[in-house]
Amino acid sequence: MIDALEKNEPYEFIRNLIYKATDGKIIKTAKEDLLDQDSLPALPYDKLNTFYPITKFLGKTYLGEKTMAYHSSIGCPFTCSFCAVVPIYEARWKAKSARNVYKDVKYIKDKWGADAIEFHDNNFFVSEKRAVEFARLIKPENMTWWGMARIDTMSKFKDSSLAAIRESGCKIIFFGAESGNNTILEQMDKGGTQTGDQIIEFAERLKKFDIIPEYSFVLGTPAPTQEQVQSQIDFEIDFIKKVKAVNRKTEIVIYTYSPVPTEGSELFKQVMKSGFRFPETLEDWISPAWEAFDLRKNPLTPWLTPEMIDKIRNFETVLNGVYPTVTDIRLNMIKRMAIKLVATMRYKASMYHYPYEIKLLQKVWRYRQPEIQGF
Repeated sequence: MIDALEKNEPYEFIRNLIYKATDGKIIKTAKEDLLDQDSLPALPYDKLNTFYPITKFLGKTYLGEKTMAYHSSIGCPFTCSFCAVVPIYEARWKAKSARNVYKDVKYIKDKWGADAIEFHDNNFFVSEKRAVEFARLIKPENMTWWGMARIDTMSKFKDSSLAAIRESGCKIIFFGAESGNNTILEQMDKGGTQTGDQIIEFAERLKKFDIIPEYSFVLGTPAPTQEQVQSQIDFEIDFIKKVKAVNRKTEIVIYTYSPVPTEGSELFKQVMKSGFRFPETLEDWISPAWEAFDLRKNPLTPWLTPEMIDKIRNFETVLNGVYPTVTDIRLNMIKRMAIKLVATMRYKASMYHYPYEIKLLQKVWRYRQPEIQGF
């Protein structure tokens, strides 16, 4: 685009552009195909290091003393109707080969001492073959690692594959469980391949491999009546407790549903029918209210009442009291036992109102929520 503008040449057929024409109309050109990741040159780590030391990017986390971040693939091959990745990549996915990922990781380990990896791919475990090959390559390096996956994909992995992944240093895997309600899963375009029973069974299955499943749930999806919305929230809370019952090590991340413009999906139709509207100006998009909305913590959706939001947040507080995340490395054993003692009675009695004593401890001890602050 820059070349075309400097040379006064046509730019209308350059891919991946969005611009305003002279008549004021917004024009979007065709999307570029995803590039073959193995054809790209190696990332210029040494050049970056001359301006800012690479070691400054290697943070202390639950995974290790020097944790590196790495993105080994682009896109995702699935079409979940609530996911912002879908309209960007349109169910396309391209990944680096396991060997090239390993070469990059080993280079950073050998040169700057990285001892752990966070894979920020939208879906690292799309290919069982690639995941297992990487696991076997990285195993001798004695590194710990984390990545994201789908339950319905990994539940098909062979036991030998899951064992190889764990033996290679993978300690925890993030999964979008989303809901235990099969009807809602269908609305999210996860139905047919992922079910509530499968979510529970897979959490239990991972126990024997000592892999911690990190399950995210989306509460507060739209429904025709507020009574149905409340009923769905109550169901999800009970379902999360069932997951914890079969595998207490399961990490639970709770989001409140926030729509994304995936036009054509059943869920999006319900959203627009409710009267919800997206911002129309840049100033609105970057306002504090929409920042909270984007974090899926304080939604501006018309079907949720303040009482419903309070129940979701209060349950989350109690849950995090009984089961503090293992990823908060600042929370020592004494603090964990104290906060659990305070929260357990509420959890067992399903008493979630006004958990101020738990909130106070979490505030004093600066409890860390990985969905907001990372590891």
